[in-house]
Amino acid sequence: MSKKLIYFLMNQVILIMDCKKYLLMFIVIFYTNITLSEIIYNKNNIIITSIDLDTYKQLYRNNYDLNIDNNNALKDLVLINNLIGHFEKFNKEFLNQIDSQILAQYGEETFNNINFRDFLRFSKIRDEFIINYFNNNLRIDEIINLFGKLDSLRLPISVNECMIIEQAIDFKNNKQFIEILLKNLKNNTRDFKIFLNGSMYSICIDEDNFKFMERLIIEYIETQTNEEFKVFVYDKTAN
Repeated sequence: MSKKLIYFLMNQVILIMDCKKYLLMFIVIFYTNITLSEIIYNKNNIIITSIDLDTYKQLYRNNYDLNIDNNNALKDLVLINNLIGHFEKFNKEFLNQIDSQILAQYGEETFNNINFRDFLRFSKIRDEFIINYFNNNLRIDEIINLFGKLDSLRLPISVNECMIIEQAIDFKNNKQFIEILLKNLKNNTRDFKIFLNGSMYSICIDEDNFKFMERLIIEYIETQTNEEFKVFVYDKTAN
C-alpha cells in the first residue's frame, strides 16, 4: 500500500482534522455529564449511552456536513462497535497499526477518548477500500466521465512557472490532464506540466482547485465502494 496515497486520502477527512479543536470541549462535557448519562443500548457486551450517541452525531455532522437522526446514529454505533470487536478478536495486528497511526497523527489525548478513537478507527478501515480501488480499479475513463459532468474545469496556464498567466483553458475533457492529475495524486506531487499546441505549459492550480478535484475523486470512489464496504461490515458484524 502506498504511504503517499494514504497521506493523500487522510488529507481528505475534513472532520477528523477539525475534530481536534472540539476534543477538549467534548471531554469536558463527557466528564461533567458522565453520571447523568443514560444507557440506551446494552446487548452482546456493547453498551451505548446517550453521551455516546450525542458525540457520534456531532462527529458525523462535522465530517459530512449532514445531520443524522438518533435511530441511524445508534445503528452506526452498533456496527462500529461490532466491527472493531471483530478486529480486536481476529486481526489485532491490523487494529494496532491503525491505532499507531491515530496516536502519531492526533496525539494521546484524542486516542484516549473512546468515541473519537473508534470513529477514527472506523474511518481508517473505510479508507482501505478507497485506497484499494484507487490503486487497483480506478480507470482514466471513469475520471474523464466524472469531470465531464462539470460545467467546466477552467485552469490558468503559463510558460514561466505561473509568474505570468497566458490564458485559462477548460480541462474537463482533457485526457492528458487527467493522467497528469492522477499521477500527482498517487505520488503526492504537484508537477503539472502539459504540452499544448507545440509548447510546454505549467497548469497553475491553486489549493482550492486542487482540493476540489481531490474531493471529487474521493467522493466518487466512496460511491463506487459503498456496497462492497457494507457487505464487508455486515459480514464481520453478523451475530
